[in-house]
Amino acid sequence: MLLETAPAGRSTRRNDDMPVFVTDDGYVDVRSIRPKVGTSARTPERLFLIDLTEALVREIDLDDLPDRRIDRLAAIRAENTAWRDAIDAATSNPEPDASEPTADTPAPPPSLRSRIERLAEPAATTSDSDPPEAVDPRPLAINTVIWSDDGTLAAIQAHSLDNKDRWIMVLSPEIAIESGETTVVEHLHDPAWIGWRFNEMGWLRNSDTLWFLSEGLGWSDLMAWRPTDPPTQNDEAADVPPADSDVTTEPKPPAGPTGRVEPLVAGRFEVRGVRRHPADGTLWYRSNREDPSHWRLERVDPSTGWAETMVDDPGMVESFAISPNGDRFLFLHSTIETPAELHVRSTDAPASGTPPLTHSTTDRFDAVERHPPVLVDIPGRHGRPIRGRLHLPPDSANDDSTTTRPAVLFIHGAGYLQNAHGGWSRYFREGMFHDLLAREGFVVLDLDYRASAGYGRDWRTAIARNMGPPELDDLEDGIAWLEANHRVDPDRIGVYGGSYGGFLTLMGLFTRPDSFACGAALRPVTDWSHYNDGYTANILNTPEADPMAYRRSSPIEHAAGLEKPLLICHGMVDDNVPFQDTVRLAQRLIELEKEDWEVAIYPVEPHGFRTPSSWLDEYRRIRELFREHLLEPTD
Repeated sequence: MLLETAPAGRSTRRNDDMPVFVTDDGYVDVRSIRPKVGTSARTPERLFLIDLTEALVREIDLDDLPDRRIDRLAAIRAENTAWRDAIDAATSNPEPDASEPTADTPAPPPSLRSRIERLAEPAATTSDSDPPEAVDPRPLAINTVIWSDDGTLAAIQAHSLDNKDRWIMVLSPEIAIESGETTVVEHLHDPAWIGWRFNEMGWLRNSDTLWFLSEGLGWSDLMAWRPTDPPTQNDEAADVPPADSDVTTEPKPPAGPTGRVEPLVAGRFEVRGVRRHPADGTLWYRSNREDPSHWRLERVDPSTGWAETMVDDPGMVESFAISPNGDRFLFLHSTIETPAELHVRSTDAPASGTPPLTHSTTDRFDAVERHPPVLVDIPGRHGRPIRGRLHLPPDSANDDSTTTRPAVLFIHGAGYLQNAHGGWSRYFREGMFHDLLAREGFVVLDLDYRASAGYGRDWRTAIARNMGPPELDDLEDGIAWLEANHRVDPDRIGVYGGSYGGFLTLMGLFTRPDSFACGAALRPVTDWSHYNDGYTANILNTPEADPMAYRRSSPIEHAAGLEKPLLICHGMVDDNVPFQDTVRLAQRLIELEKEDWEVAIYPVEPHGFRTPSSWLDEYRRIRELFREHLLEPTD
């Protein structure tokens, strides 16, 4: 038995509070929600192997895992210390304002204060070359422990609490009970952060082969660790140093089972949702092998590496399950035009063409005239295409006018989410709204900006320590493409989005005011130091260790740049992005004496609205914002 432990009584967390104003008894209620980033003690964990038969206990030695004693944040802390010292120096010794330069008096060097301001603005590198060693091992958490079917091996996955390293280990209880040691199957280090979606692992059926997902090659690949025979006595003798060497060796028990790692499914695409077939030993998974927007179902035989497509219908396989005896499987499949339906197929059926088991839409829904978006690729300044969904006015194909048109950029939420896929969007309400806008003459573009899911590790981590600028670069590339290809007037661009999309809307209006004519920020994050720990600390570290990252990434720090009309909509019982974020930003805009902004509050709504009347009110306001500021006046 493996037992995971953590010190007792170490938690210092303080949860944030959320007032609820509309209650049954008429009194204000206060709910505890979650702590802010960096305010909870990160508790280190240990692992013990227990032999119940022999009443033996052995701690598994994790202190000397590869690079565990490396201080990954040392350079970042030093950079921030220098920044703080510069601020202190500027505060203690304020410099007089420099006079305007003339022909006879050249411009003086930048003031210390201006250098401080610029220091916090550019994106800092996430490289950690030659990091110093820490005195103590970095604390880690045991994420997963999985035993092989016969119980002779255990797979362990551990993450450093700074989320820069992941270790996958294999343990043989017979060896570990004596030595406490394991075999490291893979040590994955990412100077940005370890992706949380690609930590699946498991054992093959009735096998001592371990499978796992890894971004080690830049994409989510399906890998396998296979045991190999331990070195023979002759092999060991070949490694013995010569007699005149200063190196000495002494016999010691083997650290654990030996093995090799090899890719099962790898390439410039992502693998997700791996499931083990209950009978034939194959592994089933979803992948976007052929196209980043097309998620299909595949299986691979780990013994041969032979892969086969099981569902290749146009659109998107959203999820799947295999029957207990393995002869059939079911899956949810959707297209860009139709919501998900349930399908059941035999494992020997063709990969496409079988009808769905369900029909979930109503006659009223089917009767609505809709013009679905098309998927487009937009050239990015970074050299890679940016996938998007494009809504055009219905008459665009036959319109040879040279008159320019307004456009709206929709920004999806979550950051790490894919919306420009070939399936039914979770933003179906917004999609219908975009169809309405297109019929009113707007061009609507919805981009999978950098930080979105489905496009590999580099795309995912482009925002490390610098949330906002990379995504806005992609939006501006989208605007340029619309101007060049769809007669869009670059001076009539609106922008809106919710949650992460609301954050980016604010960053766009505050830091790129020339790019957008107006915007609507829905339930926006306004200060990342007030968001939760699990999401934010991965990308920006903690406010204590990396305040520079929070300063350059938080809209409230850039509110002075607001020049264009802004609508903010926020539910007051939002326990994800608390209403406090909007309250604090509103106060900041008041202090800055800003005009042309307003806040719409929704007293009973959480992060995702629940009542149709609130959705209707919100989108009426957004529509009127765009109609007022983007449509040309008519006589």
